[in-house]
Amino acid sequence: MNRLVGLGGASFAATTLLVLIGAISQEVAHGAALLPSTPAPVAQPVVAAVSMSLLQPAARGAVQEAAPTPTLDAPGLAFEPYFYAELDLPAEPELRPWGPPTWFPEEARDDLWAIDGIGDGTLTQPQVGPKLGLSSRSVFVYDIESGEVLLSLNADDPRPVASLTKLVAALAMASEQPDLDVERCLDISFKPSWPGAGTKLRSGSCATGWDLLGAALVRSDNGAAAALAQVADLPVGLFVDRMNTVSDDLGMTLSHFSDPSGAEDDNLSTARDMTRAVLAASRHPTLSAAASAPFWDLHDTGRERTRRLFTTNRLHDRGQTEVLAAKTGYTDTARYCFTGVFRTRNGREVAITTLGARWSRQRWSDMRTLLGWVEGLD
Repeated sequence: MNRLVGLGGASFAATTLLVLIGAISQEVAHGAALLPSTPAPVAQPVVAAVSMSLLQPAARGAVQEAAPTPTLDAPGLAFEPYFYAELDLPAEPELRPWGPPTWFPEEARDDLWAIDGIGDGTLTQPQVGPKLGLSSRSVFVYDIESGEVLLSLNADDPRPVASLTKLVAALAMASEQPDLDVERCLDISFKPSWPGAGTKLRSGSCATGWDLLGAALVRSDNGAAAALAQVADLPVGLFVDRMNTVSDDLGMTLSHFSDPSGAEDDNLSTARDMTRAVLAASRHPTLSAAASAPFWDLHDTGRERTRRLFTTNRLHDRGQTEVLAAKTGYTDTARYCFTGVFRTRNGREVAITTLGARWSRQRWSDMRTLLGWVEGLD
């Protein structure tokens, strides 16, 4: 009997133990179900990853639209999502080829392509051709038909260019397409206030736009050059801005102008750039007549008088050389300057600019030397 009681107690204890072990196993299984699962490690691909926190707001929104943010099932688990995105990097600025500006007369634009071979001074050699014993500080010689630079000496050194500036003022005036037959009666505002900038015009003088253009380019009259702003119906400040726009349009990349007459030393350009300007003037149907004339008759209708103005260009008397456009310049700082387009006795068209000759006779000596040298190339 006692043995039966002992066996029954042991059986009850074993049964109780099994029940407890089963209960504990269920609790352990239930607790494990509540724990967040750990994802299996994934090999990282060898590509560029973009962190959302490093993207700008606009780019971040674009990426989120393309790839919605993934989430984990486990609550309360925060992480920094990464996305593999192809970003559009800014493209390098495209270099636009030069072309004739739209303000240049349409019938002459094909001829203006001739200046494209001059270059803009950015990728050029400091010297091309022989020195020829010249006195001018900067020299540039360009064969128009072949598009070949024949001589370049310090051609990209910016310097004051004095009255060569008047060519750019004339081009700026012409770009506004004014009616040159209209008379303008000048008041005190047209007179230049810069030291040494004289004029033969008087307040109250009345002249057409043609005559003011002729006086500016043929005789290099400073008052007439200042009056070109009035011909263009622009205040002087806006007219100077227009001069700089026109020079940019012509590819004069190293030039800047501050007044229409060139009296200020802040009118800076190079021998190469001024060659572009004088060649443009020689091809412009409105400007070429004044730019090449040996004299100009200025009709002052306000005073009922006519005055003949003779050119400052001494190369008009050079035998068998045709002047297609020319302009002289001088200030104490710029010294003696010249730019011109010629057809030589051999029929070659050439553009020549010289800057910074110490004396006037050296300027003309340099020009004659250069023209003779060009003619000897044929």
